[in-house]
Amino acid sequence: MKKNQLYLRFMLFFSMCTLSIAHTMGAVRSNATVLNGTFPFEAGSNWSYNDTGVDLGTDWREIGYDDAAWQSGPAKFGYGDGNETTTLDFGPDASNKYPTYYFRYEFEIEDASLYGDLLYSILNDDGVVVYVNGTEVVRSNMPEGTITYTTYASSTIGGSDENDFEDFSSANLLQNGTNVIAVELHQADSGSSDLGFDLALDFVPLTIEPAAYPLPAQSAWSYLDTGVSLDAEPWTTIDYDVSSWAIGLAPLGYGDPVNTEISFGPDANNKFITTYFSRDLTVELSEMAEMVAFGLNRDDGAVVYVNGVEVFRDNMPDGDIDYLTTSSTIVSGNDENVYFIHEVPKTVFVDGLNRISVELHNRDGQSSDLKFDMYIQDAEEPVEPFECSEGEIGCFTSITPTGQTSNMILPSEHRFQLLLKQGDVYSGGDNTVPGNNDFTGYVPIEGSSTLGYVSVNHENTPGGVSILDVHFNEDTLLWELDQSQPVDLYNDVLVTTTRNCSGGVTPWGTVVTAEESTNSGDNNSDGYEDVGWLVEIDPETASVIDYGSGQEKLWAMGRMNHENVVVSEDMVTAYYGEDGGTDCVYKFVADTPGDLSEGTLYVLKLDTPLANNEPTSPTATWIQVPNTTKAERNNVRNAAAALGGTNFNGVEDCEIHPLTGEIYFTSKGKGRVYKFSDDGATISNFRTFVGGMSYDIATANGTLTEDWGGGNDNLTFDDKGNLWVLQDGGNNYIWVVRPDHTQANPRVELFASMPNGSEPTGLTFTPDFKFGFFSVQHPNGNNTPQLDATFSEVTFNASATVVFALNENMGVQAPVADFEASTTNTVPGSAVTFTDLSVNTPTSWFWTFEGGIPATSTEQAPTVAYLEEGTFDVSLTVSNPSGTSEALVKEAYIVVQLLGIDEVLKNEISVYPNPTDGIVNVSLPELNGEAATVTVFDMLGRTLLTSSEVHNNGANQTITLDLSNIMASHQVLMLKVQVGASVASYKLLTK
Repeated sequence: MKKNQLYLRFMLFFSMCTLSIAHTMGAVRSNATVLNGTFPFEAGSNWSYNDTGVDLGTDWREIGYDDAAWQSGPAKFGYGDGNETTTLDFGPDASNKYPTYYFRYEFEIEDASLYGDLLYSILNDDGVVVYVNGTEVVRSNMPEGTITYTTYASSTIGGSDENDFEDFSSANLLQNGTNVIAVELHQADSGSSDLGFDLALDFVPLTIEPAAYPLPAQSAWSYLDTGVSLDAEPWTTIDYDVSSWAIGLAPLGYGDPVNTEISFGPDANNKFITTYFSRDLTVELSEMAEMVAFGLNRDDGAVVYVNGVEVFRDNMPDGDIDYLTTSSTIVSGNDENVYFIHEVPKTVFVDGLNRISVELHNRDGQSSDLKFDMYIQDAEEPVEPFECSEGEIGCFTSITPTGQTSNMILPSEHRFQLLLKQGDVYSGGDNTVPGNNDFTGYVPIEGSSTLGYVSVNHENTPGGVSILDVHFNEDTLLWELDQSQPVDLYNDVLVTTTRNCSGGVTPWGTVVTAEESTNSGDNNSDGYEDVGWLVEIDPETASVIDYGSGQEKLWAMGRMNHENVVVSEDMVTAYYGEDGGTDCVYKFVADTPGDLSEGTLYVLKLDTPLANNEPTSPTATWIQVPNTTKAERNNVRNAAAALGGTNFNGVEDCEIHPLTGEIYFTSKGKGRVYKFSDDGATISNFRTFVGGMSYDIATANGTLTEDWGGGNDNLTFDDKGNLWVLQDGGNNYIWVVRPDHTQANPRVELFASMPNGSEPTGLTFTPDFKFGFFSVQHPNGNNTPQLDATFSEVTFNASATVVFALNENMGVQAPVADFEASTTNTVPGSAVTFTDLSVNTPTSWFWTFEGGIPATSTEQAPTVAYLEEGTFDVSLTVSNPSGTSEALVKEAYIVVQLLGIDEVLKNEISVYPNPTDGIVNVSLPELNGEAATVTVFDMLGRTLLTSSEVHNNGANQTITLDLSNIMASHQVLMLKVQVGASVASYKLLTK
């Protein structure tokens, strides 16, 4: 058995006009006469049912049982989930509900021999037993042995499993004339909160006709599983007779959930290596795309032929292949369910009839499982190759795949800044910020990317929304929080809010928050249930929008487990999804642009169901959902389910591609992102965009393979068309999917890993796409500190909201070295002071001084002595927490030379006594009116004393210095004597 959607996937083979076996089916069905129902029948059909809490024994299963007193109604049957079409009675005591309910579906056929095996698709919450004409054929979630009225189901069905269908098959037990399908539905316990049942029935055809292109997954195939080698037979050609082969609906195989179980032979330890499959396909080449996509689900390896010519092989060795050739590798885990895409030119086909042939090879004779399915359709149109440009926020090298650690991990090109954390105090009050931060929407003020609001949802019970007023400081390159406040969602009009999950930002600058819970209650008696709505907020006032009737929630958009919303730039069309309940995709078309208070609501219904979570048709239809009255608005999801809206198992977000206008949405439970083009009343080009497989990731440590995993949650696009996918599940990554990505030619990058225990939520960008805002929800309390863009330590031990950017756009930047000297031309014995002119606030310095004393320094503004003549280099390297600069070298920067000294002056100057014990005399020649100065330096170039006091001694003049208070013993000092423009330097020794 396997999980399914609202009705049997097998129905697509008979409802699609493109599938030619429908011609055979039409002939078969035309002979079926309806009694109370038709055969086959879909989910949502009418049944007779008994919910009176009475033990009916066993006779009720039989054809002749009189059920005239029973009630009748359409499925889904049940209570407690809110999406039931027919509500069952659980009895007078909610703590002691009825354990069992009975259902009967009668129909009449003329010739039972026209049908193959019966195929059942069943939604059961909690357990069921199914009978055909009184014989048990299916038992799901029920214990072994005799089943009675008081028998409870084996386990409780919960979460998204409550809305999943499971597939079963049995032999054809139908008879000519009247037939009855009887079902008993059992609760898990007497206090269970909910119950649910639906069933669809189909059959395997006995003959198979050529299919019309495109061929969907889970189609019917002829197959040969007898262990006979066809190596010597032309079995892949159109003329080869396969009429004696068995027929079954894919997936075909054994050991895993399949629709058709095939034989592995008489010996489980020596299974057949090869099984053969064949299907004829009619095509019109003029209607096909230039490239055709084959989606191959193979466990383990396969070779695919078209009209006798091999077009590709997958997981098979090179060279000749025969019946005993095994696959290259063992296929296991998620790869057993992946449709590996191969694109081939349409020229491999001919107009008209074509033969598709596949040989499926096992890894060895002891393998536990085998499986095959394949679809064939137009390949996606080629997309212009995307090249990342420096300076774009989406340009980075992927992080290395990892499990969660105690820190957030971003690419080396990016950094983050913590803005808000659970427990912070709101501005101007004592209230603190709640936790479970979710949708994080930046709303610009007048289009600004540096001034705006950040709206943060809190997915709590009760819930809430925080509004942050923020601006970007161009000097510090950091964001600053100017004000924070909660939105008032608790008043007589709005009553309350609960589990504010995701949401969206409208083109007109408001925020829409999504209430994910639908707990019942109308406490203000306004006719609307209090919780389960989209709510529009003005971030400037931090209050709910008033469209003229006071503060109201967006009633017309319907009550459900809201998860998200995106509003088109036309300011009219909105798309959103439900996470739980119907798990459907919805479209709302507003009556007035920029006003979401009134409009028309639609639910998306695929023309054919998903198969193995993959589309089987590129088309779907929008079905209008009544939403005019209060009752209709309170119950839109019930109506949507009854109208056949497709269940996608957790629609967590919808987004619109900024360049193509296509709609993208996540399916959390299916681990995929789907996309489509909205054509108005219908959609086209419905495909899986990403997910459901592993991808090669180019990292700094080489190319690594990482499974996409599950839990696709939030989506957002940047301006280049990169799709950012935030996951709630798997490894809770943030992925970036390039615009030219296809499943056949993947281009996927891994952007971020969240700290232990957390998931990323609610990413939005500033209008210039320099900054992105998202939240970190429910991290562990024992995560360790790390540095953010302020280069302060922050710890993700509670829910938090952050902003991220490329390194060069936020936070302290790596410094750039520069400096200047107090002089660049000097004389021996002179001191030069250096000034740091570096930018970006360095915190450490490393200087080198050729010919100077000292030769190196780590001071910010060192003074250096130059004692010898020469031309010298100076270099500076600076650092701060952001990094280290390149060394700035100024070559031949300091010139040291004697100026204006002639031999006569030099010989006429004397310094004595030398060595000295403190008193030093400098005897000068006749000055002739010129000024004279003597300066004393130590060997570090520091000035110790300067004197211009000249004493006349007849023809000679003397400057006398007392160094006793500034000198040390056995010290070398330098004296610079300047007379007019002439300079001389002398060494002076101390005793």
